[in-house]
This record gives sequence, structure tokens and C-alpha cells, in this order.
Amino acid sequence: MNVEKTKIMTRMIFDKDVRKSFFEIYSIFKEDENFSLKRLLIAMRNMAKGEKIVRFEGKYIISPFLPPFPSKAFIENILAVNEPTNIFTQQIRAKRRAPISIYLCLTNKCPNNCVYCSAKHRDREGELTTEEWIKVIKDLQDMKTSIIGLTGGDPMMRDDIFDIVGAIDERSASILFTSGINLTPEKARELKKRGLFSVGISLDSYDKDTHNKNRNSDKAFDYAVKAMQTSRSAGLYTLSQTVVLRENLDEEELFKLFKFAGENGAHEVKILEPVLSGNLLSTKDLSKIMFTEEDRKKLIAIQHKANKKRDLPKITTFAYTESEEKYGCGAGTQHSYISAAGDLYPCDFVPMSFGSVKETSVAELWREMNGIIGAPKIGCFGQAVNKEVYERANGKLPLCKEESTEICKRCRSETLPKYYRDLQGLGY
Repeated sequence: MNVEKTKIMTRMIFDKDVRKSFFEIYSIFKEDENFSLKRLLIAMRNMAKGEKIVRFEGKYIISPFLPPFPSKAFIENILAVNEPTNIFTQQIRAKRRAPISIYLCLTNKCPNNCVYCSAKHRDREGELTTEEWIKVIKDLQDMKTSIIGLTGGDPMMRDDIFDIVGAIDERSASILFTSGINLTPEKARELKKRGLFSVGISLDSYDKDTHNKNRNSDKAFDYAVKAMQTSRSAGLYTLSQTVVLRENLDEEELFKLFKFAGENGAHEVKILEPVLSGNLLSTKDLSKIMFTEEDRKKLIAIQHKANKKRDLPKITTFAYTESEEKYGCGAGTQHSYISAAGDLYPCDFVPMSFGSVKETSVAELWREMNGIIGAPKIGCFGQAVNKEVYERANGKLPLCKEESTEICKRCRSETLPKYYRDLQGLGY
């Protein structure tokens, strides 16, 4: 363990709020015969493995997979199981009554036209109203969904964004994802006042031309950099989201990006890889875009190396968070997505509809979808099935529930990721 990580974990040990929350978690789990203090410590160790822990406003950001700790949202995540007893057993078997996180696509409107946009070719028109989104949020929080992301398109293009943000209470950590457009200092302060925890801002490069080329906009870079500075100044946890194409997977260049993002306000840089969806399904040559397993290993090594650097922000990658080593792919089990039109998808990148929240409660839809999909997967679900999804849909996305169900049942996973296997005593 590096020196900086040792320091912050020592600080956590002596933090009275952390100790109070730890004992609350212990009291929730202790009646379960499969629980032991040893297993709780293993869980905490595995959560922190490979991560830089950041302290922000009295809370600790451990992983993008989890809400801040300690918090009401963190406890809600623990309680988000189907039965009130044997909660630890249900958690280590990934048996849930709600996703850990869900992203709500508030609008398809966007100032950019990214080369890897996953939202292209979706057929449904229209957007949920303010009242409809607020009802969905209430249902999600009653289910104990602990992270609610507001995405698009760009949610800052909705006039009612403050009302939607304000509908999310402390039971969930809230994140707003934006290109940076419309995020003025006044609006950032109002979002903070309404309870927003974090802003995620798209920034693909420290080089203006590279970012603008990826986003097909000559204003994208300026919007993004200004928005990061504005978000940080408003007291919001500021996240820089970077999509790295395979041809740009270079350690030296990425470290320049990390430094640039940190200097312009980012507490954290999250690196995403392109997923075979949207625009990319009509791109003929993907050799410079899509990652191989070796590329993912290289990216994970870069993350771990960067997180030992004191002068850099926290670095996270989907390559690590969703790997077999950690939590796996949580599409439909740990994470989900609701489109602008109100369709429930397994995740942002898999345009399969399991019904509309305009017609059926999200709790009922999610329970059915989760039962069909089963456990978290080893490997990205979207990368595995999207060619078939788009072919079956024949240009009419999202794919209907019947055909989506057929694919999901065929692709159920029999092996849990290592995080869960360790807690079951199968990995140590």
C-alpha cells in the first residue's frame, strides 16, 4: 500500500463518522450466519484495492461503483436486497431489489455529435415530463437505488433540471453528466443548493483539437474546461469523463491528461472505453477504436500507477471496475438505464427495452428484468450482444422485450466476479 493511501485510511480509522457507520453496517450484517468480521474486512479491502481514496466534504470516495462513505446512500445500498434477513448472504450472491446505480437519460438533445455516441439510431421519440421523472426518482429511491445519474444527450439542455435534481434526496448520491454547455457559475451553485453531489464533464484530451474532433464541435473543449472549473468552484465533486480510443492508449499522453484535468478542477478522472453501439456499429474500421484484453490490462496498470501519484486526481477505469477482478459487468443487475422516452434498459449501451415506466412502475419492470438477466457478468454485455441486438431491431431501437428476453436468457452468467467469490469464501 502506498504512503498516501495509508495516510487516508488511517484518517478514516480515527474518523468518528466512519466508525459510527462501520458499526451500523456491522449491526445490519451480524445476524447472518454467513457473516463474519473477517469477511467485512475483506469486503472493505477489496473495495479499496487499486483505488485512490478521496476525502470530499467529510465523505470518502472509494470507487465509482459505490456511493460516498459514510452516507445515507451507502447504507441504502446495503439494504437494497429482497428479504429483511440474511442481508449479507444476499449481498455476496448479488441478489438485489434495485440497481446500485441507474442513469436517467433526461433528453436526447446534445450540442455534440460524438464519433462513439451510443445513443444514435434509437427510434423512440419524446421525453418524460418533469412530473414523470420526479415520480420515477421517488420509485427508484423507495427501491433503495443508491446512485442516480442524470444523463442524455445533455441534461443541462432541460429547463426543469433544477426541479429534477431537487427531487433526489440524501438516500441517493446524485451525479449530473454534461458536455459543459449551460453550466454557468449561477447554475452550478443552484444545482449544489438543490442537493447535487457531483458533476461529470466530458473531456477526451488535454489537446483542444483532439477533443473537438471526437465531439464534432469546435466549442466542446472550451465548454468542458470552463465547466470543470465552475463545478469545482461551486463545491461539487468534479469528475472528468474521458473516452479513450485504442489509438490514443498511451501512458505518457494519459498522464498529461490527468494532470491537465486536475489543474482545471477535476477531483477524479474516469476513463471509459468505446462500446460497440450507436455510431460505432456503422463504422467499418474499428481497429483504432476498440480495445483488446491486452489493452485493458495496460489501462488498468496505468490506473494503478497514477493512483500512487500524490499530485494527480483519482483515476478510475471501467476496464478495472467492471473486470472479473472487481465487480464485473452489472448491466441489469448492478446498473441500469432509462431512456428519454421512458424505456428501461439493462444499461446505457444496450438498447433493449424491458417496458416503459410510463405504463408500469420501474420497481416492477426492474424486478422482472433482473430476474431474466441473473447475475453480474464476466465481460461487457454490450460488447457481446449489440451486433445481434441491432440486427434484430432492423433500425427500430430499442429491441422489443420478447427478443431482448431471449438474448438475455441465453447469455446468463454462471460465474460471479471475484469480489463476490472472495466474500463467499471461494477466493481466499
